[in-house]
Amino acid sequence: MKRSHLVAFAAALLAPAAAAAQPGYGPPPPPPPAGYYSQPTTVPGGFHDRAGRMALGFSLGLGGMQVGDDDVTCVNCDYDPIAGEFDFHIGGMLSPRFALLFEVQGNAQTVEENLYGATSLVQATAMIAGQYWLTPQLWLKGGLGFASLSYSYDDGYASESENIDEGMALMGGIGYEVLSARTFSIDLQGRLVSGSYESFDQNVTSGTIGVGFNWY
Repeated sequence: MKRSHLVAFAAALLAPAAAAAQPGYGPPPPPPPAGYYSQPTTVPGGFHDRAGRMALGFSLGLGGMQVGDDDVTCVNCDYDPIAGEFDFHIGGMLSPRFALLFEVQGNAQTVEENLYGATSLVQATAMIAGQYWLTPQLWLKGGLGFASLSYSYDDGYASESENIDEGMALMGGIGYEVLSARTFSIDLQGRLVSGSYESFDQNVTSGTIGVGFNWY
């Protein structure tokens, strides 16, 4: 075989390999899987697309309590006690702007101290609540349910409670998400809950300011 024929034959063999080595000649990327869709994280107005997701969270707060128009005080304390608050909620987002929730809340304030421990006035509530976002970060909340009022005694070794009465609870709140994402938020909030009791014909009202942690 002539030399020129050998060169031509070798060039024909090497041409596909050389073409494959050139940039831009790789195989095209595979097509996306059938039905693939990237879910948007917001809806019109900038609201997080949380519709259909579970809503779960809790908050901690500080404030005060009133019986009727009178502030709850500690009769023998050297300081003015502050009421503490804890609440927990679970439910679901019915739309990007509205959640329906089951909510429990407890408020407690010291009313007496001695050498052995303290006595606290405790109000516990269980409510059905609705939460509505006016803006992507600002929300309002309202709830209706049951309230229980009791004294809690702590002698330093053990604690016990004495039920006072049960009644109806009404709650209102407002909050602002300082950290706001589709699946998690931290908010600053104000809460007001009132229990109505027939045995002494008075309302016990608790008002607090706190911070909440929420998952969606």
